[in-house]
Amino acid sequence: MFGLGLITPIISMLWHRLQELRDDDRGMTTETMIITALLAAAALAAVGLIVAAIRSKSTQIQSDINGA
Repeated sequence: MFGLGLITPIISMLWHRLQELRDDDRGMTTETMIITALLAAAALAAVGLIVAAIRSKSTQIQSDINGA
């Protein structure tokens, strides 16, 4: 199995890398934030369309079952 001697250097390396990323002051650009927001809105719209299509189809199936 893995010993503590193998895991400790990996955790240390990841911790130092995380600290380096936190110290980076560049941040996200406005363009990146706008694109991310637009993609999130598009994803929500797509989910809404899928839900509407499923509900429509389920109503159609239910009426077919009741009519048969």
